[in-house]
Amino acid sequence: MGTQVSGEEPQVEARAARAATRVLLLMSDTGGGHRSVSEALAEGLRALYGDAVEPRIVDAFIQYAPFPLNRSPALYPYMVKPAIVPFYARAWHFANHPRRARQLVYLFWPWVRQRIAKLFAENPADVIVSVHPLFNDVTLRYWMKAPRRVPFVIVICDIGSIHALWCANADLVIAPHEGARRRAIACGVPPERVVVTGFPIRLRFREVRNRPKTFWREQLGWRPDLPTVLVMGGGEGMGKVFENARAVAEAGLPLQMAVVAGRNERLRRRLEAVEWPVPTHIYGFVRTIPEMMAAADVIVTKAGPNTIAEALAVGRPMILTHYLPGQEEGNVDYVVNGGAGAYAPEPEQVREILREWLSRPDLLEAFAARAAAMGYPDAALDAARLIWEIARRGVAGSAA
Repeated sequence: MGTQVSGEEPQVEARAARAATRVLLLMSDTGGGHRSVSEALAEGLRALYGDAVEPRIVDAFIQYAPFPLNRSPALYPYMVKPAIVPFYARAWHFANHPRRARQLVYLFWPWVRQRIAKLFAENPADVIVSVHPLFNDVTLRYWMKAPRRVPFVIVICDIGSIHALWCANADLVIAPHEGARRRAIACGVPPERVVVTGFPIRLRFREVRNRPKTFWREQLGWRPDLPTVLVMGGGEGMGKVFENARAVAEAGLPLQMAVVAGRNERLRRRLEAVEWPVPTHIYGFVRTIPEMMAAADVIVTKAGPNTIAEALAVGRPMILTHYLPGQEEGNVDYVVNGGAGAYAPEPEQVREILREWLSRPDLLEAFAARAAAMGYPDAALDAARLIWEIARRGVAGSAA
């Protein structure tokens, strides 16, 4: 800063120096992934900058969108039910073009304009971070005419299938891998504004990598001496979790199994009612997924981007059992082509792959090594540094 010439300015500057940098994280609980990424970024910011940063997570749909958009989080589980998924997939593909995506968003602009203005008036920030594709173009449209420009960052929260709505011309676009960076550039984002950090996940995943599987098995109360399979269906317990668990248990292998039903209480009760032929641990929604993944040899799961990023960060191979058409199609290719897992849409296929992997330790180790090579355990910290830097530059620019 230059030399101060008035008595008031040093006091103003001192107050500004003490004020925390405000980071507004825009998300919505349409699926569990957006909140998880928001929390990972907030965790990364606090770990690096402590009280000097003030992250605020806002569900923009629930808190500010007009009806029926404010019901989106509650309706999302129904939108991805098998009977609705084909229509959801067609809509996803139809909008997946840069020009068409923006035209669709702009059609909604007169309807949401006042709500967007209220959102930013009630949540003043030094930088705005979007982790949801539907907030990107409307945010940019709002700030085009605002008297004070606030830096805007997009964090892409998909892995294999990068929708055009992610690729808005923000001040910074944080991509999960090089393929996503190329997609953003192809959609018109200047190359210098796209940076690869990996997919942000909770810091706990980077910490659990430093201890052996047996340690975490003992911490969880599992047998340390048995090969371990973790069966999941995302936070909502989606897909054939029960059928896949039965296939694992009936594989005729000396193993133990942990099954996470998530928020699906009906599934949890059904799992708990079974006399499993192998040592089995049943869970509902838990916060110990990092420890569970670190304790497992193989993860059987749906192809959700968060789960894939978490498994890669701890170096665990995956058997992917299903995906949401459109949104998650590319996730399967990303894992399989990278050599970090296999695709098995039927429980019988899960069983056969598991038999092959566990009967060949060298093969399983190769899959695990490739998974670890694809992981970005430091992604939340790297993304947090970029967000902090652009926020501080924005604050300095405004002061000047």
